[in-house]
Amino acid sequence: MSNEKADYIVAGGLVVRGTGITREDILVKGETITEIGPDIPQDRASIVVDASGAYVLPGVVDAHNHPDNADRIETFSLSAAFGGITTVVPFVRSQRATGAEDTTVEAVNRFIDEANETSYLDFSAHAILLAADDVEEQVPALIEMGVISFKMFMTYPRRGMMMPDDRMLRAMELASRDGGIAMVHAENGYCIDHLVDQFTADGNTSAEYFAQSQPRILEIEAVNRAATYATVAGCPLYIVHLSAREVLEVLTRFKGQGLRLFGETCPQYLDLTNQEMLDHGALAKIGPPLRERPDNEAMWHGLASGLIDTIGSDFCGFKQEQKFTGGQTAGPVEDTNAGVDSSIFDANFGGNWAEQMLCVAFEEGVNRGRVTLPRLVRVMCENPAKIFGLYPQKGALVTGSDADLVIFDPSVSHTLSADAQHCNADFTMFEGKQVLGKPVFTMQRGEVVIQDGEMKRARGRAKFYPGKREDAAYAPSGHRLVGV
Repeated sequence: MSNEKADYIVAGGLVVRGTGITREDILVKGETITEIGPDIPQDRASIVVDASGAYVLPGVVDAHNHPDNADRIETFSLSAAFGGITTVVPFVRSQRATGAEDTTVEAVNRFIDEANETSYLDFSAHAILLAADDVEEQVPALIEMGVISFKMFMTYPRRGMMMPDDRMLRAMELASRDGGIAMVHAENGYCIDHLVDQFTADGNTSAEYFAQSQPRILEIEAVNRAATYATVAGCPLYIVHLSAREVLEVLTRFKGQGLRLFGETCPQYLDLTNQEMLDHGALAKIGPPLRERPDNEAMWHGLASGLIDTIGSDFCGFKQEQKFTGGQTAGPVEDTNAGVDSSIFDANFGGNWAEQMLCVAFEEGVNRGRVTLPRLVRVMCENPAKIFGLYPQKGALVTGSDADLVIFDPSVSHTLSADAQHCNADFTMFEGKQVLGKPVFTMQRGEVVIQDGEMKRARGRAKFYPGKREDAAYAPSGHRLVGV
């Protein structure tokens, strides 16, 4: 054991891992955790961080976000940091759907350059594959550069975003061959467009018709279809933002048949319902739509039982005015008439949830007895890092891991609001929600990020972390992810 002092000791806290909670101290030297154990003498470090009365969690890994609207990676990562997130994995796509000539590889390289200059947090990346992409060329090239996960839309055909089934199956085959992971937005796009056309023709374009245009059966069908293709291709599959209660049966069946299948849900599907759409219109428009209370409870059951593996934010960084078409802007979230003169089908999809994600999950999950804190750490920290080849550098509190950690004070009562968040987005559907528990200190790679309610880290000090195929959900050698 070296006599040289560590840089920090995080002392007096309850360390939370997926396996349980222990009273331990953490020594940090340079960028890594060098020792964890009970009652480490505080004089072994230059700086003591007092975590007494609080939990010490691994930094949250948000593996689902879209920093490409009012908030790009700079302000998104700033907001995420205040929410206890230390690693982000954004989705990146080319602009071919709008007629541009760039490739997904070029788009990812541009994103990495931008994030290296402006991000406050370490990052990885997912690629979005569109129908216009040459999957034969792009999938192997992306995997080689460490972008091992590929999202394909099973909806939005009129927006040029839907991946045809035959191309999706081929992309899955290529990903399986080279150690990649397929991801899908699972809704039946043709059926949704058919229903939207019917409602529009009948003049039924108000908020009450949105959920009816995207019923749960269309999510269930698409999850089943994607899992079938992944089984045929032998490809691990990650299904984003699950919302419908019946999908648990599909997950049970395909996981039981041995498919490496991972499910994700989001804070909005754990706590909000279609009532938000009825109250606030386009501000609450997301895809899949907000469901009903039994669907919320089913998502919690899936998380607690292990059927659902992760929670991601699906942050989009919209301002209110961007949710509407024709130049119309919305009033505050409390304004129930916002956007009533516009068709709900013309409004943009997406919301702003990253900064509130951990607090909402802790309040609705741990405080209300739906899930244990170790299980919450598993689905928000450990599992996303494992699935996407970032573990144990990220998502873990073990010797040798990156010193990414969050001190979470369960006694702090506060109110979630747009005014309190740190992004450019100017609304949140969690406006006015009272919660108990808050991240009060964040560290990344041994550097203080958030302390005393302030950002302490300069932008541009983040690093790109390529996904490691050998440590991810699947590898050509036959490695199977265990412990998820």
